[in-house]
Amino acid sequence: MKKGDPHKESGGRGWFLALALELLAGLLMGLVLVWSNIERMDTTYFINILQNELHEKQGLLAKLEVERGHLLSPHELRRHAEELGMKEPKAGQIRRMELR
Repeated sequence: MKKGDPHKESGGRGWFLALALELLAGLLMGLVLVWSNIERMDTTYFINILQNELHEKQGLLAKLEVERGHLLSPHELRRHAEELGMKEPKAGQIRRMELR
């Protein structure tokens, strides 16, 4: 083949184009990998925040349930009633009604 043969030059260009496309594809895959890892870390961070909030609220709920049980205990209800001047009703003061 001669030096100015177009077939020889296009073969060199094809190799260079294939190499450039492979480098571009590798760069693009690397960027996608980095981006997906960043998104995964962000998602993990927000999941951890939500889990911490859930644990705090569950702890608060448990404390409120204990407090509710304490306030509704017969001893506490009797003490509050005495503070307000309330007494147990006498037998004639209670009227029972049937619902139909």
